[in-house]
Amino acid sequence: MSYIVDLLLNQIFTQPFLLLAIVVFIGYMAMKQTVSKALIGAFKASIGIIVMGIGSGALSTNFGHLLTALRNSTGLQGAGLNTYSTMTAGFEKMDAVLGSGVGTTWGLYTLLVAFIMNLVLVALRKWTKIRAIYLTGNAMIVQCGISVYIVWRFLGTGMIPTILIASALTALYWGICSTILIKPTKVITGGADLTVAHQQMLMDYVAYKVAPKIGDPKKDDIEKKKLPSSLNFLQDSLLATLLCMLIATAVIMLVIGGDGIEAMRGADGFNQPTYKNTVIFMLWIAITLTADLWVLLTGVRMFVGELMMSFKGISEKLLPGAVAGVDCAALYGFAPKSVVLGFLCGAVGQIAGVVILIVTGSPIVLIPSFIPLFFDGATVGIFANKFGGWKALVVICFCTGLIQIFGSALAVAMLDLTWWQGVSDYATIWVAISAVLKGIGSLLGIPVSG
Repeated sequence: MSYIVDLLLNQIFTQPFLLLAIVVFIGYMAMKQTVSKALIGAFKASIGIIVMGIGSGALSTNFGHLLTALRNSTGLQGAGLNTYSTMTAGFEKMDAVLGSGVGTTWGLYTLLVAFIMNLVLVALRKWTKIRAIYLTGNAMIVQCGISVYIVWRFLGTGMIPTILIASALTALYWGICSTILIKPTKVITGGADLTVAHQQMLMDYVAYKVAPKIGDPKKDDIEKKKLPSSLNFLQDSLLATLLCMLIATAVIMLVIGGDGIEAMRGADGFNQPTYKNTVIFMLWIAITLTADLWVLLTGVRMFVGELMMSFKGISEKLLPGAVAGVDCAALYGFAPKSVVLGFLCGAVGQIAGVVILIVTGSPIVLIPSFIPLFFDGATVGIFANKFGGWKALVVICFCTGLIQIFGSALAVAMLDLTWWQGVSDYATIWVAISAVLKGIGSLLGIPVSG
């Protein structure tokens, strides 16, 4: 009997690649799919978890070399802005205290419980007014991982209460924020019965409400104007990611100088003494970081695709008429020029924010990266342009970039991480949630974990 208990608790339910595979298999079977289809989905999900771990580990290690060089040369605390790396950084903190694999396991349990809570909130929509089912799986796993870390850090609770509290907070965030975007999303898509479920939903809503006060969508619609063809490459996410990594690497190299760069070539850094030319070394670092992130994203897409396929079918059968909350990228085909201009204006805002941090002597310096830059800027830009034209887009996306930087700096200071989401909801809503939980923990005399 003890062997069976150990098998279930320590070798299956604490192993994400097995746990997720079982969940996907059950989901497919509940949808009356064939056993072979269910097994294929389960194995794809399992492989995706392993691939994600390989990518996240490499990205954390390699970007860590840059941040270490920055700290050693300047004394500044550097933090990167990236969604997936923030999740793994939180898990690493939890694992260091609770044991290997605990963070990932708690995060996956939170994902399952939060999704069920989201379904319940929609089922009770007569009273909750929540109509949207959050189905952007890659964002869901990241958000659940971060919320479970925040709750554990400030409340110091055990597994079950941590998962329940984190799940409730996350499910409410999903349900409320995606529901308030149903109406404007319908206008943008020309009547499609869906809503945005991502990580900048508050700013999307702000753009929807504020944009008409800034500009005229009829006269200033950027979609009716011509953009230079030279900017089309920014719509290729791989190349745009490489560009961001290249800029970040170049800036850090300029700051740390020759001695710092030489140290990065050594055994305590990237261990690449053959790249004696600084430009070639910089290119190698940027391409390596981009490849690491791409491996991580490939793994996420693999397991999330299978997980959401099984979840979506179940939710549709249980809750007909509910509104599906989908990835913000679903809107990009409706407003391609807003996507590019929103990204650029958001990037300028982030750069301005970083400069302000440095000039004002902030001990924290943030390194922008593609995911918060692109997806926030692009999506907020679509809402701003649709309801206020390009003038509203420029103002709101620039301000979004500033908010991302200043809010993320607060989050890094509170949560003691070398990565943070960078997206606007996690520079506003989740900073406030973290502050409230920290205050509760302080009032109850709970020591900060991690």
